[in-house]
Amino acid sequence: MKGAASLPSHLAAGLTKRHLPSLDGLRAVAAFTVVGYHFGWEWSPGGLGVLAFFVLSGFLITWLLLEEEERHGSISLKRFYTRRSLRIFPAFYAYWFLLVAAWLLFQKRVVVGQAIAAFFYVNNYYQAIQGDPNTGLSHTWSLGIEEQFYLIWPLVFLALRRNSRRIAFLIAGIGGVVLYREALVFLAHRDQGYIYEAFDTRGDHLMVGCLLAVGLRAGAAPGLWQKLCATPAMMWMTMGLLTLSTVLALRFGTLYRDAVAFVIDPLLIAALLTQTIAYSGTAMAAPLNWGWVRYLGTISYSIYLYQQPLVRPMTRMAESRSLPTFPVAIGAVLIAASASYWIVERPFLRLKKHFESPERAAAVPEPTVGARLSGQ
Repeated sequence: MKGAASLPSHLAAGLTKRHLPSLDGLRAVAAFTVVGYHFGWEWSPGGLGVLAFFVLSGFLITWLLLEEEERHGSISLKRFYTRRSLRIFPAFYAYWFLLVAAWLLFQKRVVVGQAIAAFFYVNNYYQAIQGDPNTGLSHTWSLGIEEQFYLIWPLVFLALRRNSRRIAFLIAGIGGVVLYREALVFLAHRDQGYIYEAFDTRGDHLMVGCLLAVGLRAGAAPGLWQKLCATPAMMWMTMGLLTLSTVLALRFGTLYRDAVAFVIDPLLIAALLTQTIAYSGTAMAAPLNWGWVRYLGTISYSIYLYQQPLVRPMTRMAESRSLPTFPVAIGAVLIAASASYWIVERPFLRLKKHFESPERAAAVPEPTVGARLSGQ
């Protein structure tokens, strides 16, 4: 890694590992904030969990692009889009067909417009404009944002060629989206549903992750990393600020979320991501690397897919039988997610390995999954 010499030694050591530490654990935590929110715990920051996935997604995708570029001098768009398709589409379309089939079988209402939009990964704009009909496809808005990002960012990355240009572009892009979103909130008074689900209002969260990856890889702003990773206790400060922001969002609602939290929370998540990589072996970050936590992170894409239609029905069923509600609901989600991972995702992950760069494929004996909503 070219910029390792200018980074704190413990951070550089974490970044040079084949599988970046702590990120699967962060993904597991983010997934369960969403599950908790849909279970009915309004204090569970499900929106923050999705935002964390956006930052992680931007970071991991960019990190992989930088790795490939350093090895070969360029990137293969064909390999990139093939890997994305093999990673994302099988589990999603299996879920889509199963859900729509269940609706038809049990004569449930099918919102045709939403189903079509979800199928083509544009449900974020369908719901941003038409409103959320609150179905088992409602949560696919976030997958739409990620897919739209995957289509655009590799092309921009390749066109900019140098990391200095990428850093300048990302800073300008983040600033532009922030100003645009603030104008929608305070001047245009745009509906908060649009601000929450549209790609043009959330793209900066992915770009924060991209900027983190490029900055770390290039060793830019060494003083910043020294301060963020000065001591493991800095993680407490970052988590405390995220907790405070969550409390303020609960207290002041969507105005605070859209105008303030959407600016500061992705930066705090990027800081926490960096700190957990740097201090993965300490007592604070070690739980993120426990085997069972990493497994939950590995299957978190399917957890996210199946939690929306399962959590509340399973909760009602447990209540009617005087059973403990959360264990029943989470158990059903984990069974469905594990089945999706082992039956659908894993075979395609093995196939995806053939489209890795030669050095990376040789270095990875089993398919690894990056820490983001729809995996790496």
